[in-house]
Amino acid sequence: MKISIRFSILTILLTLLVGVSLFIVSINYFALDTILVKTTENTLENAGGKVSEQVARYLQPLNRFSYVGANLIANNVITPDPSNKFVNFLNSIVSDETGVASTFWADELGNFYLLKKAENNQLTNINIIINPGNIRSTENIYDSNMNLIGSKETVGASFDPRLRPWYQQAKFKKQPAWFVYPMVLTGTKKNELGITAVYPIYDKAKKLRGVFGIDIPLGAISTFVSQIKVTENSVVFVCNAQGHLITAYSANLNLLEGYKMPNLDDLGMAWVKHSFALYHQTLDPTFIYSYNNKKYIAAYEKIPNIKSDSEWTIGIITPYQDIVAPLQRGIFFSFIFIFVALVFGIIFSAFFSSRISNPIIKLAKDAELICQLKLEEVKQLYSRIKEIDYMADSFMKMKSALNSFQRYMPIALVKNLISSGKVAEVGGETKEITLLFSDIENFTPISENMSPQKVMQYLSEYFQAITKVVINTKGTVDKYIGDGAMAFWGAPIEDPQHALHACQAAVQIKRAFVQLNDKWRSEGNPQTATRIGINTGQVIVGNVGSDDRLSYTALGDDVNLASRLESLNKTYGTYTLVSENTYKIVKDYFKFRLIDKVAVKGKKQGVYVYELIDEKTETPDLQLEQYNQVFQEAFGLYEHGEWEKASGLFSELATKNPQDRVLQMFIERCQTFGKKPPENWTGTWIMNHK
Repeated sequence: MKISIRFSILTILLTLLVGVSLFIVSINYFALDTILVKTTENTLENAGGKVSEQVARYLQPLNRFSYVGANLIANNVITPDPSNKFVNFLNSIVSDETGVASTFWADELGNFYLLKKAENNQLTNINIIINPGNIRSTENIYDSNMNLIGSKETVGASFDPRLRPWYQQAKFKKQPAWFVYPMVLTGTKKNELGITAVYPIYDKAKKLRGVFGIDIPLGAISTFVSQIKVTENSVVFVCNAQGHLITAYSANLNLLEGYKMPNLDDLGMAWVKHSFALYHQTLDPTFIYSYNNKKYIAAYEKIPNIKSDSEWTIGIITPYQDIVAPLQRGIFFSFIFIFVALVFGIIFSAFFSSRISNPIIKLAKDAELICQLKLEEVKQLYSRIKEIDYMADSFMKMKSALNSFQRYMPIALVKNLISSGKVAEVGGETKEITLLFSDIENFTPISENMSPQKVMQYLSEYFQAITKVVINTKGTVDKYIGDGAMAFWGAPIEDPQHALHACQAAVQIKRAFVQLNDKWRSEGNPQTATRIGINTGQVIVGNVGSDDRLSYTALGDDVNLASRLESLNKTYGTYTLVSENTYKIVKDYFKFRLIDKVAVKGKKQGVYVYELIDEKTETPDLQLEQYNQVFQEAFGLYEHGEWEKASGLFSELATKNPQDRVLQMFIERCQTFGKKPPENWTGTWIMNHK
């Protein structure tokens, strides 16, 4: 029993149910999405605050020890000199804080005392003392217990601390200051950026005594930053107000190596630099922004107690999708139970909707195939749905009707007519096309010896060969006339190369006839040849006939000329003749020879007629070229009435081509005209028969 298509309403109801459910899920999703984003902002803000505290704690010795040391020296509690007492004082600063790399003193006389960490838990003490006319440098090596284990003295050292940038900046600013400088890492020859904190000390007369300083490398700050694990693609960095990086966490990149401070451009992440610019515009500690159609979440936190020229800021930038995506998955799974109830309904409706929709889709595709006249691809459809089954039967009847209809008209015309959606009506247009007429040589005597059924089979095979070639070369078969056929190129389908395609068709028809003759010979049928005439010109193309019956055809003098050229093959013993109109268009693509200048029956104006021999190849046909050269010369003499000279050249060619009927005709004409020249000779041969 067949079911009604109305059963598909169940699918519509299920769709509505799914839509309402998705609407509810969406409302919940967007509400929770807002909460998740806010939570993420708080997470980033807390992470930034944590790093800020760690950095401030790490840099605390710069403030504390530089202040304490400077005050001890300023109050003469500690005297800067090469003595062990001062070295032990410097050691108390270096050894108490793991982050401190070195501490030093330089005075206005140029004396310089430094204690720095060395390899293997050793310490290096460098004392440079300047006396008038004598600069002496002493380098002492101590173990971890401050036992002297080596010493080296150099006379005439060139180092002058007063010329160092940190000394001059401290002298210029007259207050404690921080500077970022490259320093050599302990135990290596690599340079790493570090902070030098300097404290200028003045006597009671406000005269500069010297500068006390402490060095701390920035590598530990990188460790703090790298420990902030927000997401895989997050970027954590510390920079000053000018965008110079103190450090940044980025895979396979050590931004602290080198001799200068890197900046945000060195990250190669334009979206990070963009966020820093937005931060300075808005001063919002957390915000969401877009860059290149991608969203990011940014959090910034100022680092307190920094004595640098510009404030330091910790920044954390995270791609929006990194945070939201995992949470979105969590939300999705939290709502999965909403869809569980729909699963069985979807499976149930999918089965029945496919039973309904698939046949309809198949019929829609069949309708498109029918519009394109691809009738062989339309197959019978069977369905248990009554309405669809009725439609399928109607489609098959329509296929049969169109299949018969297209056999009576050019297939291209039928396709154009169907695709345009218009009704065929009487009318035409003038346009340039190329026409081809053909018939079978000696068909009348051949058909007399055949039964009617045999004749029809014989002609059908002939027309099938011609039609296939015409269609393959973008042509239109107009009609079959007895044993002949008429075809043209350039209508109804536009074809700028209609002349070329028509000549290609002629060559292919000749080749097809070779195979057809082989078949007829094997079947015991007579063999024959086809004669072709081709012309290009302006004709009227369109529908002609009555309201009940129309024919799409071409009319005009150029149609008649193509037909006459086909008939002229009998006169000249040729098989493919083309007019000079066609010849001029395609002469570079095919081999031709001039036949004559002829005024066909009913015309006074003569046209040059050429025989189409074959397509040109890469190898020149020297024999044909030599023939054409001599024939053109002879024909020129013939046109000017120099019969004797022309006859001599025609005879010369005939000696090499004794079977050429064209040459024999011209020799006979020259001999006749030599005895009795024609009046008003123009070189045109007047044909008095078709």
